[in-house]
Amino acid sequence: MIVNRAIIILESGAEYRLLGLSLLKRLILNANEAGLKEFWLFHPDKQVAERELVRLSEDQRIFDRQIKFRVISSEEIRNSDLVLESSDFVLIFQDNLVLAPELFNNLLRLPAIPEKDLALVEFKMPDGEIRAVPGMLLVRGTKVFSILNSLAVSRADLSISGLVGTEENVSLAKVLVEARFCLLVKDKGDLKRAEKYLLQTGRKPTDGFISRNINRRVSLFLTRYLLKLAVTPIQISVVTFLIGLTSVVFIAMGRKWLIPGAILFELASVIDGCDGENARLTYRVSKFGGAFDITADAITFVSFFAALPVGLFRTTGEQLWLYIGGLALFSMVAFYLQLIAYARKTGIGRNIIAVVKEIEASVSDPDFQNWYDRLAARIAFVYRRDFFATAAFVLICTGQAKLTMILVAILASLEALYFASFSHRKLSKRNSDELQPTGV
Repeated sequence: MIVNRAIIILESGAEYRLLGLSLLKRLILNANEAGLKEFWLFHPDKQVAERELVRLSEDQRIFDRQIKFRVISSEEIRNSDLVLESSDFVLIFQDNLVLAPELFNNLLRLPAIPEKDLALVEFKMPDGEIRAVPGMLLVRGTKVFSILNSLAVSRADLSISGLVGTEENVSLAKVLVEARFCLLVKDKGDLKRAEKYLLQTGRKPTDGFISRNINRRVSLFLTRYLLKLAVTPIQISVVTFLIGLTSVVFIAMGRKWLIPGAILFELASVIDGCDGENARLTYRVSKFGGAFDITADAITFVSFFAALPVGLFRTTGEQLWLYIGGLALFSMVAFYLQLIAYARKTGIGRNIIAVVKEIEASVSDPDFQNWYDRLAARIAFVYRRDFFATAAFVLICTGQAKLTMILVAILASLEALYFASFSHRKLSKRNSDELQPTGV
């Protein structure tokens, strides 16, 4: 669908703040990520629109994206000689609308073009229920100024329903998109409901069982308040890393410090989700932030399980734990070196979750049907950070630090050995497929 610009009806969205952003900024950043580059701000009073434009221009996120703006008022519409091509549609929506992040993206990628001049937007929820998107419609370019002019004359109602009602002869169509939620915020009760819905979008489809049912409940609770304090994702990442390093120091001290170290290790794992949630909810996702988070996680993981045998040696005086720790450390380093090489050749990314997902999915590949492939796919979840951090926390706090170290050494060794086989076969198959002649 050809939609090159959006017109935002300024009503009350700039007055409400939701998880660190005004409703207006959230809508613009959301629509921009979906592909819209130009926004016209409409209000009968030009000064109101200009004040909002100044506030928007001061935000670094909007400045970096080089978003184009234009102020449209009643006077602008009456005197404008602009002509919009009839083939173009313009998306019009109110500024107090809160949407599921995927709605704009799904709408702009619809293949069908409405046959009528004006189309109401509907959304289908995950349970199959279909509702109208309040405060949004698609208008053919040639009809935009006549509709806005009618709205400007009737200033008593700036809503979409008022806009449609002023155009009795406009032919209506409907377009349907999939989205989890959308609502208009008219009071604090609506704002509270919108916050609840939007917070849940901080979850990731790759979340494991522990993360989905335990960690996210805590991290989303914390994220809600951290956003109100204007804490940035990178600040959360740094704090999480420092907590992780403190857990390493405690665990290496052994004796009575083993349990505090395990608690801090689990705490770092839980709040590790906050930086990503914060970044997604405030449109601050960056390559540097992602790379820092992945690197910090790897350093914390390797350091913690390298320090655990030291702590056990200090606790028991038995050098055996240093040898077991050396085996685990060698295996972990070997795995990460293989992972870096594999990521460079395939572009899968250096996050271990991406590798876990690929191993889990490979069970459906006819070339990966050995018994050890099926076993690896079944137990791949144990290598997720949420699982092994919680498992280590529970075992160490219940007096099973020795068992934890033995399991880590065994699993790390198996991980390195299996990934060597897995990556070799994957790369060989990929090279073989690329060399196959294509059909004519």
